[in-house]
Amino acid sequence: MKLRYVTLAIIIIFLICLVLFPNIVYDRFLWKYFIGPVVADAVGHPVEYHGVKAYEGYTIVSEIVYGAFLVLFIYLLYLFFEKYSIKVDLKFILCSLPFLLYGSFARVLEDAGIFQKPLAYFFISPVIYIQIGIFFFLSILYGLKFKDAKTFAYSLALKDIGYTLLYIFIFTKYCRYNIHPIIFALFSLFAFYVYYKQEKKDYNASMLSFGLLTFSSAFFIFIYFSLGNANFLPEILIAPFLAFIISFLLYIIGYSYEILHNKMNALLVFSHMLDGLTTYFAVVNPLNFKIEYGEKHPLPEFLMKRFHGIGYPLLKLFVILGIIYVIDDLKMNLKNTIKFFILFLGLSPGLRDLLRILIGV
Repeated sequence: MKLRYVTLAIIIIFLICLVLFPNIVYDRFLWKYFIGPVVADAVGHPVEYHGVKAYEGYTIVSEIVYGAFLVLFIYLLYLFFEKYSIKVDLKFILCSLPFLLYGSFARVLEDAGIFQKPLAYFFISPVIYIQIGIFFFLSILYGLKFKDAKTFAYSLALKDIGYTLLYIFIFTKYCRYNIHPIIFALFSLFAFYVYYKQEKKDYNASMLSFGLLTFSSAFFIFIYFSLGNANFLPEILIAPFLAFIISFLLYIIGYSYEILHNKMNALLVFSHMLDGLTTYFAVVNPLNFKIEYGEKHPLPEFLMKRFHGIGYPLLKLFVILGIIYVIDDLKMNLKNTIKFFILFLGLSPGLRDLLRILIGV
């Protein structure tokens, strides 16, 4: 209850400051560090508003603010899980993976110029993470409320109607490639089949079903675009290969240590090694691939210029192992909720970068 009042007070104070000092609060803070970078990303060059320039990428200020919101969101999500007795375990994480995959594939589609403004803004971070969060929460709420296949089928039918309206009024205007409503309906049938085959009709079954429906749409467009336009660079697949080797070796070596010989922890290590190694091979380019990429985040960019760039994936490895060790004594649900977000923060950008480089975008 106290947290609710404190949050409300902070929002009111912020809105008052926004009205009284718009040049400082909006122009030099919100625009410069948060709104402007999203617009710059969409148009592909720096943008200006009231004399304040904004550039694509992140800054120390935006990283700190996003980090604070992330910590708050993790805590609120943990309270939500506790209130509704949602068990965050390996099954929960695996069932939620389609949403994560959707985010990575959809972000690559935006990189490839599939979406036009203003729709493109919805597929640029951090906005796309809000979109994924909404889909994720809806799937859990459906799983908590609907317990039979018939009711679940009705919800899928409503989604088909909703998609048809979006297709007619938005997607045909602002997307270079689209999925016809009939194809989307076929994806819905597949999603229903996945739900129907689940022995327990709970939030896990709902997440998996809706997640696959969401992911299949982005995956279908990705494949269609890649076959006709991509310039494949399979050399970058060395990154996931090495990430798998590192995580597998730690899993085997740690046979006598539960904290290392743990499938969920091995998945966390793999996700962040995928992110770190993909960034290393793309930015530092030690093997002289025919690629040229930069880094948007301040800390990785700094580390890429030190120790031939290898400091970044090494730091990620030590940090992820340190976090796993530090949170090991926490309550199971809280510990796994933190791990859920750690996985998301590693696998989502890592897979996005890998796919982008793979198809030469």
